[in-house]
Amino acid sequence: MNKLFTAALASLAFVGTATADQIYIDVGADYGGNTYAQGNGNTTTGWKNSLKLVFESNSTVTDVDGDGTISAGDTIVSTGGLGFGGTIANNKVTALIDGEGLLATDPSDNGYGSISSSWVLSFRFSDLMGSFDGTDFNYTSGNIDWLLFDITNGFGTEVHLFTTSIQSHSYTTGNQVFNGEIGNFGTDTVNGVAASDIFNIAYGNSSMTFEEYATTMSQNVRFRIDQNTDQPNVVGVDAQAGEIYISGKHDGSIEFAVPEPATIAILGLGLLGFAGASRRKS
Repeated sequence: MNKLFTAALASLAFVGTATADQIYIDVGADYGGNTYAQGNGNTTTGWKNSLKLVFESNSTVTDVDGDGTISAGDTIVSTGGLGFGGTIANNKVTALIDGEGLLATDPSDNGYGSISSSWVLSFRFSDLMGSFDGTDFNYTSGNIDWLLFDITNGFGTEVHLFTTSIQSHSYTTGNQVFNGEIGNFGTDTVNGVAASDIFNIAYGNSSMTFEEYATTMSQNVRFRIDQNTDQPNVVGVDAQAGEIYISGKHDGSIEFAVPEPATIAILGLGLLGFAGASRRKS
C-alpha cells in the first residue's frame, strides 16, 4: 500500500490553464523595503509573478471496495493549511517572486513575511475531494480560502481575501492539474484598503483589482497552483470504518491570470463575423 500511495502522490500540483500575469499587493501601509520598484505607491509591493508557499495536509481515503488497499474507486477528502493543527510558520506564503533574480532593483516586498512587524499571507482548505482511478487521485472539487494577517489589525485576527474554487482537474504522471477561478471576496479592510482591493492584476497597460476585474469583465481571475509533496505518511488505518489516514508536507507556488485584451478583441471580431454570416444566411 505504501509503495502504491507514494507512486500516486509523490508530486501533487494545482495548475490552471491560463498564462500567468503579474500582480501587486496593496496592504495600505508602508512596512519598509520600498526603495525598490513598487506597483502603485509605497503601500504596495512591486509587480510579482508568483507567490511561493508551504503547507501541511491530512487526507482520508475511503476504501470503497473493502480490499484493504488504495485501489480504483476509493475516494479521498483532503484538508490542509492554517487551522488544521498547523501554525502560520508551516502554512503560509513564504516569498513574493518577481522572477528577476535578487538584485537591488527587484520589485519591493513592502516588508512582507515578518510576523512580528508587518504582514503574512496564509490559506486553508477542508473539502478537496476526488477518487483514485487506478493510477492517481483525481480531484474534482474543492475550495481554498486565502487569508491575510497584519500587525495593525493584530496577528490574532485573520482577514479573508478571496476563495480559489476548483472547477475541473486532470493529471499527468507526477502532476495534478486543477483549473479554477477566484471569487467570494472578503468584506473586511486592512489599513483602510478593502479586502477585495488588496490583490491587483496587470491588465493591458494598467491594472485592476481582482474584484474589479470580475465585475468589469464579468469573469473572474483564474489561478494556477504548482504543488510538490514530500513522501507522504500513512498515519493510521481504521479497518472497521474502511478508512486510511494520510499526512503530508508540501511546497509550491501560485500564479494568477486574466485573458489578454487582444484575445478578447479578436474573440469579439469573430463573434461579429459569425453574426454577419448568420444574417446573410437568413
